[in-house]
Amino acid sequence: MTRHIILGDSDDTPDGALAAAYAALDQGQVHEAYDLAAAALSAANGDNLRLEARALACLAHCDRIHSRLRRASGTSRRAAQLFEQLGDAQGEANALTTLAHVCMLLGRNDEAVEAALLSVQLCKTKQPQPPAVLALNSLGLAYSWGGDHKRGDAALELAVETARRCEPAVSVFQPRINQVWVEASRLIDERFHTGAMRSLARLASLVAECRELERAGIGFALLPGLQAFRAVISPASCALLATWQGDAGLAQTEFEAARRALGTTVTWLDAFVRWCAAEMAWARQDWAATQLELERMRDLALSVEHEQLACRAHLLLIQVFELQGRHEDALRENRILRQREQRVVADSLSHREALVSWRLGARQSERHLQQALVASRQFERWSLEDALTGIANRRHLEQVLDEELRLHASAGQPLAVALLDIDQFKSINDRFTHEVGDRVLKTVAGIMSSQLRKRDLPARWAGDEFVIVFANATAGSAAQVCERVRSAITSFDWESIAAGLRVSVSIGLAEAMSGDTNASLLHRSDTSMYRVKPRSGT
Repeated sequence: MTRHIILGDSDDTPDGALAAAYAALDQGQVHEAYDLAAAALSAANGDNLRLEARALACLAHCDRIHSRLRRASGTSRRAAQLFEQLGDAQGEANALTTLAHVCMLLGRNDEAVEAALLSVQLCKTKQPQPPAVLALNSLGLAYSWGGDHKRGDAALELAVETARRCEPAVSVFQPRINQVWVEASRLIDERFHTGAMRSLARLASLVAECRELERAGIGFALLPGLQAFRAVISPASCALLATWQGDAGLAQTEFEAARRALGTTVTWLDAFVRWCAAEMAWARQDWAATQLELERMRDLALSVEHEQLACRAHLLLIQVFELQGRHEDALRENRILRQREQRVVADSLSHREALVSWRLGARQSERHLQQALVASRQFERWSLEDALTGIANRRHLEQVLDEELRLHASAGQPLAVALLDIDQFKSINDRFTHEVGDRVLKTVAGIMSSQLRKRDLPARWAGDEFVIVFANATAGSAAQVCERVRSAITSFDWESIAAGLRVSVSIGLAEAMSGDTNASLLHRSDTSMYRVKPRSGT
């Protein structure tokens, strides 16, 4: 019923380095996983953009687990940009989900919400997929850390519904445990503003459901490497609830379980456990211990770049000082909090400026690409177009005739080809100048094109010779069009070009036969044309 959302494929490298990296994460070997992903990035060597993007996504996930959040932010953004360039919406969505999560922890709430919303949109499909669950999960947390707990809970509830609609269904544990976090955050804010937590019923219900999922063996995270987090978050959340419910014995038991589950590397989970210790001391009104644990929580959060938890520690310290009547200390802590928030905003603005610069560069690159495509299409058109008359040239004619002969041979589709020659064209050049001769060629091409069907191809063959390819037409139907062309050319007001100018044409026609080639079909058209030339008065 459960599965990971893998950000790379086992065949990304010959030795499956990225798949091995994710397997290492599940075994708690973050450093080994990072080295494997770095090797995959090196193998990409700037030539394999898809592998580079997937390797960067894996590195960002490793850094997120290892609480190297600023590096994870830059790496996940680069991965998202590469996936966008490749047109890989799923890869881009996964990278944006990582970006949203780390930006949220760094306190860049606007950027986190923006990245999460974009990821949600990219994940929209008729049949929900697991990446949509992660995208909604990140969006819910981003809303909550931004102070909108109601909207955060709604996004996480939608993540739960989406998880259940996936085929096969995936575990709802990750969005549910995050709803526990959102509700706990809401209660903290409520206590700060009103002095009390009105009801613990919602939190108790969510914690009970998460514990039931664990007992049923489906308490799994959706991404590799996060199972160790569950082993800390679950008992720590239970310790908070038990503390606020007044059950000190259960709170201590759960706290000890969470503390034992901590790894040897310091992460934000260490700060979370210190918060639990602070709440337990708060419940005993042991203000010295509460202050000490909150200061530890703040320092640990800052050491792992978790600005949100650091700010929460400041906020809790303010309330602790006020409860003791230490108003000067509360004001001092409030000033420190405001300074930290200002630094977070400045850091966020700096990253937004960098993002805008990148987007401007991307737009410029896109404009250059579009200009190159336009130029390429123009060059292609020129390579298939006669420079003087603007109709198809010999190269284009041969390509079309090849295809039509193939259809004639395979499907029995009729095909006729006419060869048109301007009568006494050399004398026109000699008598009226080559400039007039060029105007005659252009005018004949224009008249000829105007009399044809859309499916027919007029082309300049050489000098004063033109060819018409009549697709899906018999010689009989093509002959009627040829007569219309000949008559239109003869009746044209050639005096408007040069006084005394007269122009006529001779047209030969042949229908394709079995075994015909371009050369044989055109040869029969040419022979037919010369048979009618004497009757044209030349």
